[in-house]
Amino acid sequence: MSTAAATESKPSRQDAKVIPSPRGQFNSPEVFLKTIGRGCEKYVEKFKSWDHLFRADGDDMKKDLGIGPKHRKWILMWVNKFRHGIDPYFIPTSIKHQMKRSERLARAKRRRLKQMKKK
Repeated sequence: MSTAAATESKPSRQDAKVIPSPRGQFNSPEVFLKTIGRGCEKYVEKFKSWDHLFRADGDDMKKDLGIGPKHRKWILMWVNKFRHGIDPYFIPTSIKHQMKRSERLARAKRRRLKQMKKK
């Protein structure tokens, strides 16, 4: 193995990331984060620019920007979809995930009682 090959630096993951140009209504991090929803709009001020939104990886969002895991995964998923040509759209959470566990259990119990009365 030659020393030239060993000292050659590989491009970092940061450099390899493709930053798509803004298209349609999606021309700023603010519009992008508001569209994907799920509370991501509260992180608008953390992203300085369009480039910053698309260059940030999971570690950057965690350590430097202080974004929690659920929002971090959601943002990264939509950033990746946008890179592949899919424009973001709002996906509402299901009612099941909006209810607390105790509410879901109470609802299930009421349904079971109702079914038992029918029999």
